[in-house]
Amino acid sequence: MLACIGVLCQAAELTQWRRNFALTGIRTIAIMTTTTDVTQDFIFGTLATDELRLAALRAAGRGVYHGQRIAPADPEPGQPVTITVSTGTEVDADEVLVFYTLDGSDPGPESAQLRLQRGAVVWDTLLWGYRQEWQGVVPAQPAGTLVRYRILARERSGRQVWAEPDAETGAPAIFGYHVDQERVPAWVRDAVIYQIFVDRFHPGAGRTWNAQARSFNDIWGGTLRGVIEQLPYLEQVGVTCLWLSPIFPSPTHHGYDATDYNAIEPRLGTLDDLRELLDAAHRRGMRVLLDFVANHASDQHPLFQRARRDAAAAERDLFVFSDWPDGYRSFFGVRSMPQFNHAHPAARRYLIDAACRWLELGVDGFRLDYANGPTHEFWSAFRAATRAVAPASFTVGEVVEAADLQRSYQGRLDGTLDFLLLQHMRAFFAFETIDAGMFESFLQRHLAYFPSDFVLPSFLDNHDMNRFLWVARGDKRRLKLAALCQFTLPHPPIIYYGTEVGLSQERDLQYPDGSRRLEESRTLMLWGDQQDRELLAFYTRLIAARRRYAGLWRAPRETLLLDPQGVVVVALTQGAQRAIVALNRTPQPRQVALAEPTRLLLASEAGVRCDGDLHLPPLSGALLLAEA
Repeated sequence: MLACIGVLCQAAELTQWRRNFALTGIRTIAIMTTTTDVTQDFIFGTLATDELRLAALRAAGRGVYHGQRIAPADPEPGQPVTITVSTGTEVDADEVLVFYTLDGSDPGPESAQLRLQRGAVVWDTLLWGYRQEWQGVVPAQPAGTLVRYRILARERSGRQVWAEPDAETGAPAIFGYHVDQERVPAWVRDAVIYQIFVDRFHPGAGRTWNAQARSFNDIWGGTLRGVIEQLPYLEQVGVTCLWLSPIFPSPTHHGYDATDYNAIEPRLGTLDDLRELLDAAHRRGMRVLLDFVANHASDQHPLFQRARRDAAAAERDLFVFSDWPDGYRSFFGVRSMPQFNHAHPAARRYLIDAACRWLELGVDGFRLDYANGPTHEFWSAFRAATRAVAPASFTVGEVVEAADLQRSYQGRLDGTLDFLLLQHMRAFFAFETIDAGMFESFLQRHLAYFPSDFVLPSFLDNHDMNRFLWVARGDKRRLKLAALCQFTLPHPPIIYYGTEVGLSQERDLQYPDGSRRLEESRTLMLWGDQQDRELLAFYTRLIAARRRYAGLWRAPRETLLLDPQGVVVVALTQGAQRAIVALNRTPQPRQVALAEPTRLLLASEAGVRCDGDLHLPPLSGALLLAEA
């Protein structure tokens, strides 16, 4: 997945980490730029290369595949649920059964059964064979029911094949959904989210950055106190929601490998500091999200330490051992990050209880790291439990996978971070590897593909990838153009700390030895005279417009002009309000004839003017208002 890991291995494991990602695959998403100082964006993960994607499709086409296909996708009380299953070219099924439970227990042959009916036969060109579809209906259930189920195909020969078994252990997958009437919290729709990498944001009054730090893989000394003291700055910019990088105890600077899910990393501050931050943010109308890693922990976590010391320890079942004590499942093979066994009740309880405690303290929700690691069924239980504690809490997952998989989290999460949009935004505005027609076509289809009760927070860069200004070679015009597009799209925008003041980086993520060092984009926040005040003023005006006309950005998009060379003009109409967004990515000035009276609300460059026609300098954009 595109720069999604949020981890930096310790030096001793860096070589193994590179080797593991070389095995899992790296896929470029933009053509190499003309100079060697800026490299491609990249994706690593389960679908990172054409080879891996083909392998996944073949595996699904051969065996028993469910793929979270239920209808409705987010069941409400009183709604029966249709389950769809495919038996592939290597399964000659005589019957397909669904074993399900309604009380939270593990489903098995002794559970309630649903016999699926044969449906359509589907030809699979990739496998040069046929797949058989099966369907059945689980009875309607009352609100609050967690339906957990396994799927078994029985062949005429007597062979039994479970759906989507674990690749290492062979354990049959547990699927699930929660019956409720939960919806995405209303406040999320209009949120402006600001991602803070706490160690790099501000050390706090009377403190300085760590003089001993030599690289961005070291501890630099940012604190929660520093965040508290800069809340007036964030309020002035117009931010309404803070996303804090992991603040739990951890041996690393990034914190994506916790040793305790119920405490605060001492170098970042105290529990009282967090309470003060929450209170101060809430007084300013800001929400606060914590980065929560449910997939894996640090190998220094006491639970994992006990699991490795004693083969009979109860903690052993909280993780997945293939050959105790040294053979265990870890995050992409990184041994310092063992993965939890989410099927085990104690592991689930530990993670969910921890999340609920932070909500009780006043946290407003979670950005969920590597959310496609735990199962859909786990997230169904997670959201049900967290909503019971905090009905307006927000759960957004980092799922860097295909769009259909992201969409399948409806009802399990409130949304997923929009990595697909990120790729196209950078490809269009920074790398120039797609034209305006390709970009606008993607936008129209992308926005239509996802259900209305699902949010896709957008972003231009994050802590795991080259910053946007770096890939744009410092050209602020491209950044402002991309931000103007981002902030006039329907889903909540995210700003990676410092992007709004011109923060870039010292060197590319890719080093001469071929390694990629994600920490290069985690540079120190700029303050005072170091900030680009003109860029900050643009972002402040852009956010103000976003907030003032909040509902307008969710209105239908109408394409008024599309020049494949790089000009896009669209209109959004809501009642009597009508906005026109004009983007000129070309190196030439462009003139756009306007068919209606408009006024210029925001321009990305000083040379933009509107005198009946709209005049756009090279690499500039404008936001105009018209009466519908």
